Amino acid sequence: MPVQLIKDLIAYKIKYGRAFERELRRIIELDQMSVSEILELKSQEFVKQYRNAFSNTEFYKQLYKKHGLHLYSVKDLSDKNKLPIISKADVRDYAKEMLAKSKLCVFKAYSSGTTGTPLQVYRDFSSTIKEYAYGHFFQQMHGYHLGDPVVSLRGTLDRNTFSYFDKSNNVLYLSSYHLKAERIDEYYKLIKDFNPKVIKAYPSSMHILATELHKKDLNLDIPIAFTSSEVLHGFQKEIVEKTLNTKIYDWYGNAEQTVALGQFEDELYREFPLYSHTEFEDDHLITTSFINSAFPLIRYRVDDVVQLADCNKGICVIKKIEGRDDDYIVLNDGQRIGRLDLAFKQARNLLAAQIIQDEPGIIRVNLIPDKRFDKGDLDVIESNLRDLLGNDCLIRFDKIETDQLIRTEKGKFNLVVSQLKEKRKK
Repeated sequence: MPVQLIKDLIAYKIKYGRAFERELRRIIELDQMSVSEILELKSQEFVKQYRNAFSNTEFYKQLYKKHGLHLYSVKDLSDKNKLPIISKADVRDYAKEMLAKSKLCVFKAYSSGTTGTPLQVYRDFSSTIKEYAYGHFFQQMHGYHLGDPVVSLRGTLDRNTFSYFDKSNNVLYLSSYHLKAERIDEYYKLIKDFNPKVIKAYPSSMHILATELHKKDLNLDIPIAFTSSEVLHGFQKEIVEKTLNTKIYDWYGNAEQTVALGQFEDELYREFPLYSHTEFEDDHLITTSFINSAFPLIRYRVDDVVQLADCNKGICVIKKIEGRDDDYIVLNDGQRIGRLDLAFKQARNLLAAQIIQDEPGIIRVNLIPDKRFDKGDLDVIESNLRDLLGNDCLIRFDKIETDQLIRTEKGKFNLVVSQLKEKRKK
């Protein structure tokens, strides 16, 4: 038996073994509970995590004592506002002091680092299995089952590997680095021959795949699509679902394991029972993890913006994930404008777009047009941008190919690429 196959089988057994099955059963049981029952359990988990952090970490013990708190200051979830909010800077500076377990019992994980240095956090075996179980629970609800054929476009392969088939998981991994017009026929043939039920990908990778297929009048039939790790924009969703004949379900989470939201048939996002507790503010989230007791993050600020649909007794429904705090254009007067995906909603003959900002009040808009794209489409985009940015912002339009889109080291795509910080550093 080849060495890599043995490694894949071992990894599969660890990932989807008894601990995973036990955790999945627990989540399914939680999902059947009433709102009041979940809120009571959430309150208990919040107290448990607070006392774990106070008793077992140097960082929280000192922080909470400075605020006049003791081990039993938090009796239920309503006491949350007694606790100070912690930031990414705290995690960056005091990660080791936040550990509630020996470093021998944990391993490092990193945020994506798309807007700076990747943030280092810690996980243990238990939190990792819980993460797998919640992710699988979400995907199982939408029709995926272990063993179903899956195509993965998530930056897993290095730049020297185009494809790899993991037999134990029945997953065909394809490179997200080689997605360009010259190689789209190779992608098409591999996917067509494999006949997957599911595709899992970054929104940008799936979008580029669909764009290049569309340009060659090629279509695929993949019933289910799961996206994560980036904001899913409306113009991306439209061409992907049309070209791949699929239905996209988006997952929103973070490397810190403090928030998880899943998209459902009605296209709204919902929280998962006892993964965490999330407080929704106008321009950020305040999150508390329940799945990671080895590296507790309590009232941790996440600079992402979400649009709420409604909340009922602490259980919230989210209409849209609008993006990170950095996904904004800065005008000459310092005003920051977000939600720029709205500018492309009515441009039906547009395949992709990316906005680049080098200086306040000036943007470059890179467009990948469809065959029928004309001046009318361009006028619609410019008019929409003017509505958002005003008449004083200078806008330059350029037509590009997909391989000219600016992507991160892992192949991720941001609608807005702000280079203002880099300029300030020079």
